[in-house]
Amino acid sequence: MNADMIAAWAVENGFHAMDSGNYRRHDNAGVITIEIKRMSFLLIDERQGLRPRLISRLFKDISLTSGSDRLQGLLLDRNPTH
Repeated sequence: MNADMIAAWAVENGFHAMDSGNYRRHDNAGVITIEIKRMSFLLIDERQGLRPRLISRLFKDISLTSGSDRLQGLLLDRNPTH
């Protein structure tokens, strides 16, 4: 995967571009932010009343063939119906 693929996935999944490399989505549970870095991305899951959950992955660790599925998997426990 690469930064462009992560950005495209974010937009397709309801995230709004905040600025270059930063995407955010609000829902009933709280806020999810994706920060795309040079060689990695950081997902910040901020649920109301809980500590933020931080997930960081290197692009090289996410294969092209299963990248979208793996990204979606990071959100499954947050919103199982999505």
